[in-house]
Amino acid sequence: MARLITQLKRTWIEICVLVAIGIVLFLMPPVSKQGLELFLYKILLFSASQLHAFILRIWMYPYIDFSSADNKYHQLMAIAIHVTAAYVYGIGG
Repeated sequence: MARLITQLKRTWIEICVLVAIGIVLFLMPPVSKQGLELFLYKILLFSASQLHAFILRIWMYPYIDFSSADNKYHQLMAIAIHVTAAYVYGIGG
């Protein structure tokens, strides 16, 4: 439980940004600001991808630790998860 609280403290700003952008996209008139709507939608997708990658990494690979330099390949795998998630969400998949 303490680990969950620690992780929520790390990601609460990102969660708030996701909720705020989602509300703005829902309440924004569809015709008036199409460029801004697309921009906010892409930011929403990127933020969601990073939260998804973070949760996936913590859930599936809790042993990856960035505080030590011993496990370089594990750290590269974690970075690859974040980059791949951003790419997949960014293209709309």
